[in-house]
Amino acid sequence: METRFFGCGAARVTLYCRYHFPAVPTTKMRMPRPRQRPHVTVNMAMSLDGRISTYKREQITLGTKHDRHLMDVLRASHDAVIVGAGTVRYDGFPVLVRDEEVRRKRVARGLSPHPVNVIMSRTLDLPTNRPIFNRKDTERVIFTTRVAPDARVRRFRRIAEVVLLPRKTLSPTAVLRDLAARGMKKVLMEGGGELHFAFARERAVDEVYVTLTPRLLGGHDAPTILDGKGFLKKDHLRLELVSCQRKQDELFLHYRVKY
Repeated sequence: METRFFGCGAARVTLYCRYHFPAVPTTKMRMPRPRQRPHVTVNMAMSLDGRISTYKREQITLGTKHDRHLMDVLRASHDAVIVGAGTVRYDGFPVLVRDEEVRRKRVARGLSPHPVNVIMSRTLDLPTNRPIFNRKDTERVIFTTRVAPDARVRRFRRIAEVVLLPRKTLSPTAVLRDLAARGMKKVLMEGGGELHFAFARERAVDEVYVTLTPRLLGGHDAPTILDGKGFLKKDHLRLELVSCQRKQDELFLHYRVKY
């Protein structure tokens, strides 16, 4: 454990960070009271100014190999990973456990090599040629609404399971209820910011992992870890810092949401 001082003079702030980066999360969590939904965790890497991509939504890798290892560890410990329609359009890669050793340990627990890839799209206005739809070793579930045209529903049912929700808007509560009925207990979310806000607004986020990377991106149109309409002072979410770990120039922050 080493003490690092940030700031100057009377405004100096002390931050305690563990330099050792563990292979798996070891923090003991106080689990919330029983509920009828899976435990939901957000994991994202962001620039120092809070962006997760550029204002043009370019594909950019913010984190180092240490961040990617943590991503694999988290993916391997969850039943499913949820991504939004924008992430599929601008990124479109399948959600995989790429680290062979981490994947082997997941399989040894009797699980599939990769978590279920869950996509949320209100209208199914998605390109079908993205890599996420081409993998043979991943299970895909797409949640959409009755607003989606029948032709799109039929087209995507050829490459994934499509769950048609009865309302015109996508409800995080309805999605989590469906996933819970499938026996899923832990769900990870990996973007984008509007999706995260939709879940946070319904008080359906329990933990947040943030990798703070030594980059500045800027741009008032650049996506952040939490977009959408936003909260007001009276109803914004408060977090409790569980751990802070440093590896070279990156900070790995783990928060628990306080309800």
